[in-house]
Parts: sequence; structure tokens; C-alpha cells
Amino acid sequence: MQLINFVEAMEEILKIGSWMLLASVKYFFAVPVILTQSTWPWYIDALIASSGAAIGVFAFTYLGAYIAPFFSRIPLFKMTFSKLKRIIHIKNKYGLIGIAILSPILLSIPLGCIVSASFETDKRKIITYQLASVILWSLIIFGAKGLFKIEPDQILPFNG
Repeated sequence: MQLINFVEAMEEILKIGSWMLLASVKYFFAVPVILTQSTWPWYIDALIASSGAAIGVFAFTYLGAYIAPFFSRIPLFKMTFSKLKRIIHIKNKYGLIGIAILSPILLSIPLGCIVSASFETDKRKIITYQLASVILWSLIIFGAKGLFKIEPDQILPFNG
């Protein structure tokens, strides 16, 4: 009996860990996975997604300077001119806050942090804006689920 409980607990820990890892890199892809597979209350789901994204924010803000030159040498990771032009337009028009707001949903946390670090030297400022954005998106998305009692299969075309 205890072995079964241990195995179930380990499976749950691994599942949550994988969700956090996905949220740290691609928050927008982690949200539907968490929404469809989680049996936890909405605020725990929001905490899982936010925690994973926060790990990504810290990692890519501090390690971004070392990661960017490596990725630029690999042709697979080179951005198209139009995508780069769009990011520069967002940066020029809305600044660090605009990049932070769009990072979790449209850009990706690594790209948002690396772009932010390329024109802002104050890492605390980058981390503050990026974390505020992640928390805001988590509260909006998962809060809507809790507040309006929305079931994921009502709004998503698939169910984990």
C-alpha cells in the first residue's frame, strides 16, 4: 500500500516538474497542458506555471549573455528578418514593459529575456517586469478558469 502511494506521489512530482520545465521555456505551450491535465485548484495551477516561468526568467536573464552567441552560430535558431523587425518595433514602441508583457504568450521567455538583456543592463528591472508579466498572465488565464468555473474541454479543442 505504501509503495503504491510512493509511486503515485513520484509520478505527480515528475508531472509537475515537467510542466514547470515546459513553462520555463514555452509558457504559452505549458498553459493548455496544465489546464487539461491538472486536477489541482486553479491557484495551484497558476503557482505551478508561474514558478516554472520564474525559473526560466532567472535562468535566461542571467545566462542570456552566454547563451546568445552559441545560438547565433546555429542556423536553425536564426530569426527571419521580419520576426526580428517585429521584435525591434515592440522594443522601440513599448520598451522593456512591452517585451515583458508579450514574452510569455507571443515571444517565449528565453527570447524575451535575452532581447531585454540586450538593451537593458539592469537585470533586476528585467526580472521584475518579466515576473510581473508571468504572474499577471497566470492570474488572468487560471483565474478565469477558477472564477468562471470554466472546464478546459469547453474552450480547448483537445483534452490531455
